[in-house]
Amino acid sequence: MTSTSIPYYWSSVDWPAFMADFPPPPHYADHTAAMSDDELHGLQETRFLARMSEAWQIPFYRDRWSAAGLEPGDVRGLDDLAAIPAFTSDDLRESIESAPPFGSHQAFALDDPTLPLKLQTSGGTTGLPRPTLFDPIAWEVQAVQYARALWAQGARPHELLQITLTNSLANIAWCAHTAAYNWLGAISMTTGSGLVTGSLRQLELAREWGTTGWVAFGEYLKILAQTADEAGIDLKRDLATRFIHSYLGVDTAGHLRRLLEETWGVPVYDNYGTHEVGLIGFECAEQDGMHMNEDTAVVQILDPQTDEVLGHGQTGNLVVTSLHRSVPPVIRYDLKDLIQTRPRELCPCGIRTAKFSGFLGRSDEMVKFRANNVFPRAAQDVVMGDERTTGEFLCVVGVEGEGLGSREVMTVRVEQRVPGRDPGLQKDMENGIKAAFGTRVGVELVPAGTLAPYTGLGGEGKVKRLLDLRP
Repeated sequence: MTSTSIPYYWSSVDWPAFMADFPPPPHYADHTAAMSDDELHGLQETRFLARMSEAWQIPFYRDRWSAAGLEPGDVRGLDDLAAIPAFTSDDLRESIESAPPFGSHQAFALDDPTLPLKLQTSGGTTGLPRPTLFDPIAWEVQAVQYARALWAQGARPHELLQITLTNSLANIAWCAHTAAYNWLGAISMTTGSGLVTGSLRQLELAREWGTTGWVAFGEYLKILAQTADEAGIDLKRDLATRFIHSYLGVDTAGHLRRLLEETWGVPVYDNYGTHEVGLIGFECAEQDGMHMNEDTAVVQILDPQTDEVLGHGQTGNLVVTSLHRSVPPVIRYDLKDLIQTRPRELCPCGIRTAKFSGFLGRSDEMVKFRANNVFPRAAQDVVMGDERTTGEFLCVVGVEGEGLGSREVMTVRVEQRVPGRDPGLQKDMENGIKAAFGTRVGVELVPAGTLAPYTGLGGEGKVKRLLDLRP
């Protein structure tokens, strides 16, 4: 093999042109975030039509759109976006099953010998994780999105950013590191989760080396705070923390944010992203809604029941179309995440974008539990496959304890066919459900018929498998 046959990453992209197209901080504030509405619409439409042209060459989209009666040329701009059938993660899984191992939506990338590729996966689903290929543009745009967020939240060059997410098949930690290292000039300290670097050691490193910014999930920030209290470390006095980049989940009343900010003594910023499209929403110092990375994505809000496109201020499913991804294109991806949007406006932070709310929940029965995506129905085969049960089960999510000592807990209630203590069934359910969910949860055996009030058919004719009791 000659050297010219290697798809070198450094030469795979025209980097000056890339930076002009997707400006990192601080240039973003003077470029995309300063555009007029008409200028932005023109940029979005040009990129959208380019992605549509590419997608028509890909079996996943061509077959879906042709079946819906669309032909090339029918969609002439963003005004026609609603005519395109949306897809979900279930459609991606079916694509992978029908054309393994990567699916008909992205296998084409393997045929280009000049294209560097990276493989990442979605988090916490049933069976094998869902693979997604990234070319350099897809990879670096996600990092630029993240860098814009970090800059808006206070990160600056040569500051120490402690990333408590593990570089793994999930891409969020990689995004944070690449953003800091490639596009912000911050010092990236990839400690990983508490399983990689113990919580006490995380705090010791932060104290000794001068961590100024953290990237961490809300639940882990509580664990760090509790560890600090037990070790006699004063978070406000002993650490140099100035800001925290986090993901607060469903925190509409702001309880978690207030608890964390009071404990750490610094602003905690909420963000929203998705595996395939990246960090499309981030808070600035104003903490007044999330700025959209509008040059990288177009979002719509759909009524979960009718798929009607909703207006600003109405709650519905977030449907996202990527403006930068060619490997693979992502056009009208229904994430089933409930969100509200606000129109473009000039923020006191100095940038002009549309905004959306924080994460308001799921319209299906997926639940975010300790930063994992858990599908309650994944327990179905385990429970129904055991004759010692009635086949009925219910996942109950709640919170135990108060303040910093509070923890999210999940218990799967399983109906036992024959009353009485059965250690063997208990153990088999615990092990089987752990394998199905990808995380260990509690199991409670209950008498037959106990769950009928919860698992009876709902308004949509579906058995309910989730009871979320979190505030």
